[in-house]
Formats: sequence, C-alpha cells, structure tokens
Amino acid sequence: MARMRMLIQAVLAASIFYLGYTIYSFTSTVNTVVDKYPEMLTEISNTAQTLKIDQWLEVADKFATITPDAVKTAQDINKTIGEVNTTVGEVNKTASAINTNIPSVLAEVKAIRTQALPDVLSESKAIRTQTLPGVLRESALLRQDVPPMLAKVDELMDKSEELSKQAAQGAVKGVILSPIDLLKDAGSGLKSKVSQ
Repeated sequence: MARMRMLIQAVLAASIFYLGYTIYSFTSTVNTVVDKYPEMLTEISNTAQTLKIDQWLEVADKFATITPDAVKTAQDINKTIGEVNTTVGEVNKTASAINTNIPSVLAEVKAIRTQALPDVLSESKAIRTQTLPGVLRESALLRQDVPPMLAKVDELMDKSEELSKQAAQGAVKGVILSPIDLLKDAGSGLKSKVSQ
C-alpha cells in the first residue's frame, strides 16, 4: 500500500507538473499570438487588397442577383425545347407530305421544260435580236447628248452661285438701304443672267 501511495503521489506530481507546463506553454503561445496579431491583421488586409476580395464579393453579389434570372431563362429554354420538339414532329409530317407531292412537281417541271420554256427562249431571242439593238442605239445617242447637257447644268450651277452671292450682297444692302432696292437689284441681276 505504501508503494501504491507513492506511485499515486508520483503520478499526481507528474500530472501537476505537466499541467503547469501546459499552462505555461499555452500562456506563451497566447503572448506570441497577441504580439503577432497586428502583423497578421496587416497581412490579412494586404492579402485582401491583393486578391481584391471586395471586387470578388461584388461579383458574387452580381451572381446572386443574376442566378434567379438565369434559372428562369433555363426553364424557359426547357419549355422552348419542348415546343421545338413538337415543331420538329410537325415538320417531319410536312416533309413526308412533301415527299408524296414530289412526283407531281417533277412532272410539272418536265412539262414546263418541254412546253413553256421553248416559248420563253424564242421570245428571249426575239428581244435579243429585235428590241435590244434599238435600245443600244438609243443608249449610244443618249451618251452623246448627255455631256453637253451636263456642261449646261454646270453653267447653270455657276450662274446660280453668282446669283446667290449677289442676292446675299443685296440682302445686306437691303437691311441698310431699303427692301425696294433689294428687289430692284435682284430683278436686274436675274434679267442679265437669264439673257446671257
């Protein structure tokens, strides 16, 4: 029993010593953390700025805002796919109906090719040999007549520019002198330009 007591006392002493060591170690670690805490806050702040966490949070908020609309759009797409599948079925039915009509269409094309097309070709030949040469001659005459007409149009444009300058000068005179003088100058200018 005495040994047992000594053993219990030794274990108790070792446990108390270990508890003391653990408390000391914990206190030392807490002091180290308290000393490093401002540095850690600075590093966390720098890391947050480097990683641009605020911008990522904004992106996450935008995703949170957009997600319901995206889900609704996906549901709408699923509905549309069902409608497209129905339409494809209807198109398949229409295609089979068209397949049954193809022989009659081919017969009609053959009739057009053998009956109507020769008439169209002969009429086209008549246009090419009879009508088109007259149109080409008329076009050649127009090409000869157009340059003198354009020269006259250019001349009229130059004269109208001069008339507008004189009218503007007359307007300034009219403000200073009188409206009657303006009409008089414009009329005489127009008469002289028209007679040239």
